Amino acid sequence: MKKTWIIVIGMVSFLLAPTVLATELMEHFSLRITVVEDGTIHEWEYDSPEKYEYEVGERVIKDQRAKQEVENMAELLKISEDAEIEDMVTVLKAKRFQNLERLDVRWRNGEGDLYTWVWEP
Repeated sequence: MKKTWIIVIGMVSFLLAPTVLATELMEHFSLRITVVEDGTIHEWEYDSPEKYEYEVGERVIKDQRAKQEVENMAELLKISEDAEIEDMVTVLKAKRFQNLERLDVRWRNGEGDLYTWVWEP
C-alpha cells in the first residue's frame, strides 16, 4: 500500500512539473539596454520581479532611482515585439544622446522569447 502511494505521488509530481516550469518562465522578464556615447557606457538592467540597476561608467545605482531610470528608458524606446532599432536610435539622438555611438537592447518577454536590437553607425 505504501509503495502504491509513492508511485502515485511520483506520477502526479512528474505530470505537474512542466506546468510549474512554464509558470515560472512566464513570470520572468528581463531587459538590458546599453548605450555608448562619447566613450561612456550607460546601462539599464531589469530582472523580474524587482531587480533594477542603472550604470554610468563605473557608477552603479540599485535603488529607487535605478527603477525610475529603467522605466523611463523602456518607455522612451517603446520596447515591444514590433519595435524597430531605427526608431530607438532616432528618439535617443533627439532626446538624450546626440552623440550616440552604439545601442544594444536585449529584452526577454513573459513567454521567454528573447528580442535583440543592435545599432552601430
